[in-house]
Amino acid sequence: MKQKRIWNGILIAVLALQLLAEGIAAWAVLRLDMLPVAYCLVLVSVLAVMGISIGLLMFLHRKEKTVGRIRRIVACILAALVILGCGAVCKVATDIYETMHSITAPPAPSVTRSIFVRANDPAQELTDAADYSFGAVEFFDLEGTRQALEVLEQVFGKKAAVSYYTSVTEMVDALYSGSADAIILNGAYVEMLEETAEYADFSEKTKLLYDVPIEGWTASSQTGDSTDTSNSTEQTETIPQKPAELDITQKSFVMFIGGSDTNKSYLPTITRYDVNIMMVVNPVTKQVLLLNTPRDYFVKNPAGGGVRDKLTHCGNFGVECSIQALKELYGFEVDYYARINFAGVETLIDAVGGVTVTSDASFTGHLGTEFVIGENHLNGQQALEFMRERKELSGGDNDRGKNQMKVIKALIHKVTSGTALISGYAQILDALSGMFETSIGMEDLSKLVKMQLTDMASWNVQSYAVTGRGGNEETYSWPGKELYVMYVDEAHVAYASGLVQRVMAGEILTNEDLSKK
Repeated sequence: MKQKRIWNGILIAVLALQLLAEGIAAWAVLRLDMLPVAYCLVLVSVLAVMGISIGLLMFLHRKEKTVGRIRRIVACILAALVILGCGAVCKVATDIYETMHSITAPPAPSVTRSIFVRANDPAQELTDAADYSFGAVEFFDLEGTRQALEVLEQVFGKKAAVSYYTSVTEMVDALYSGSADAIILNGAYVEMLEETAEYADFSEKTKLLYDVPIEGWTASSQTGDSTDTSNSTEQTETIPQKPAELDITQKSFVMFIGGSDTNKSYLPTITRYDVNIMMVVNPVTKQVLLLNTPRDYFVKNPAGGGVRDKLTHCGNFGVECSIQALKELYGFEVDYYARINFAGVETLIDAVGGVTVTSDASFTGHLGTEFVIGENHLNGQQALEFMRERKELSGGDNDRGKNQMKVIKALIHKVTSGTALISGYAQILDALSGMFETSIGMEDLSKLVKMQLTDMASWNVQSYAVTGRGGNEETYSWPGKELYVMYVDEAHVAYASGLVQRVMAGEILTNEDLSKK
């Protein structure tokens, strides 16, 4: 009798633990809100059947003691397996939830202006520079400089001495020579400086003394006419947000995809974008149009009050600046953005088992990979190499943009078909964490996943790229020096805008539509 009570106590405890594990697993999955109702019913039914079945095995009375003991042992083993399985399901669901939450709720960007001094400067804190002469660039980033100087005045208790220079390079030269003790610089320009032979050792010759917090540039804060250059700092809070009436599974939407030109293991808040793609999605017709704009397109920089600049330079003032420039170029609204850095692209493609792209030309990438005309199956590194190459292509930046869209198109196809998402979920989450962010809310993202799992539809992904002719111009972001730019082809831009409107209206684009020049 005593032995029976012990057995019953053990069985009740095991069954209770199993039911608790099942409940937690079900809650973790349902919290994602990504499964269609039918899937949820199947999940709950399976968990209920397992609980009832194992409970019957445990407590179904039989006269044969040996058979009963074996039955209880088997039931306990099965319960343990169910508990372990529920734990695994709970971990997967929790990992997905946390990653989705992090990428759909990015932290507010920290907007600053950096104070640089020479590497051997004795100053260790900002207060040590109270009597320094500060350099700033004239007629560029005046609002950012003004705010930085106000902060310095508050810290020093007096106005800082300032000398103005005509260009970033002239200001850096003044710091090197000692004409300026410190300089006020948008930190995003460090990489641009170090890409030139003359300033490749900028980080070695200087040190960051302090990052001055400032209020960033937003479209809503832009004032003045098209030649006003006073508002020229990064974005902070105003980013594309879903209109209240937009049902992401029923209404067409436009997303800006910005690919950061960095291989860091994180996504910088302020960065240039080598990839500037508008993704137009019609969830009803299942059509996607990828519209590429070359990074060197000579567009109006909203942060410079409309002064012309390379499109990629707009990213130095925040993602909203890039989006605003494209909105003004094409004339349509942008509902969301997604940002990813190149390291994230490489990891993501490896996580889904690589992608297959069709190359229009044979060429050698900058790392030595040979790409052939026709199909090429690429791993993450090779895909990134394929996306970044332009010097070996006859069309230069135009062809690079087309190759970037080919990789994105292949990636969309891979993750919306087969089992790539399931088999590589852990690696995919690693690729997204810290290296990808989007303004799509968790609720809308869940709706999209649920829609895809419900209809398992194939998406018709098409692409179009605007082009232009090359030239050299002085740009807003790099005054005093002529840089390579690509002049806007107004006819191409107008035609591309028409394609976007047609997709949003529910038309299905033909190959002939997309091959027009």
